[in-house]
Amino acid sequence: MEKQWTTVIEPKAPLLSIPVREIIKYRELIWTLVKRNYEVQYKQTILGPLWLIFNLIINSGIFSFVFGYVGNFATDGTPYFLFFMTGSVVWDFFANCFTSNTSVLMDNSYLFGKVYFPRLIMPISNILFNAIRNGIKFLVTLCVWLVFYLNGDVAFLSFRIFGIIPLALLAGVMGASLGMIVSCLTIKYRDFTHITGLAITVLMYISPVMYTTAQLPQFVRRFVYLNPMSAIIEGFRYCIIGAGHLNHLALVYSFVFTTVVGVIALVFFNQTEKDFIDII
Repeated sequence: MEKQWTTVIEPKAPLLSIPVREIIKYRELIWTLVKRNYEVQYKQTILGPLWLIFNLIINSGIFSFVFGYVGNFATDGTPYFLFFMTGSVVWDFFANCFTSNTSVLMDNSYLFGKVYFPRLIMPISNILFNAIRNGIKFLVTLCVWLVFYLNGDVAFLSFRIFGIIPLALLAGVMGASLGMIVSCLTIKYRDFTHITGLAITVLMYISPVMYTTAQLPQFVRRFVYLNPMSAIIEGFRYCIIGAGHLNHLALVYSFVFTTVVGVIALVFFNQTEKDFIDII
């Protein structure tokens, strides 16, 4: 009697394949990995996720003093504390998705070598975990917005608030895709582990997290918009507080960039996962 196998593991697969059915089948594993990430981050801590709130408020306060009070940076009429907070929330989501996936293959190689499951589950679980973390920060941002609204400093929320969903999705996918590419390159070239920290810091300062592009000269503004996160940050801020403007052309560029990087990351990831266990 011929056996009927439920899962067939093959060494060769299309470079652009996404095992959607298998990912759905292993959905419980995704939430298990999310819980594992939570325990790794906050196990044996007294305050747990409250550190997210403290870090957000303290950072916003420091940057408000340095750039808002001392530097007197323009904020399109918005209190700098809220201005910075709205930009940093979506930036942190991008940065966290990037850094958590830059070593996704190396960090989980012990698991990949023992049991089979769709490898894309790892980046997906990292995105979900960072979405939960930054969701907490977003709720804090809404509370801060409410305080300023009751004080008459900002306008009321409108239906534009729903625009943060596709913008956050773009930021998360872009960060995870770039992280996956770096993770694949790190298998052979360990130098990338030293470059990523510097790269994410430099990228933050050329992103309009602490300033608005309206105060920049025209030629500098065009250079800043080459950074695909610039339009996403400004769009995210506009959807919450109505400050600034939406650069539709730059948003299209960000979408195209994310799509291209996502395809490249998928090809790299599928190609690398076939034999990276033998390399490391």
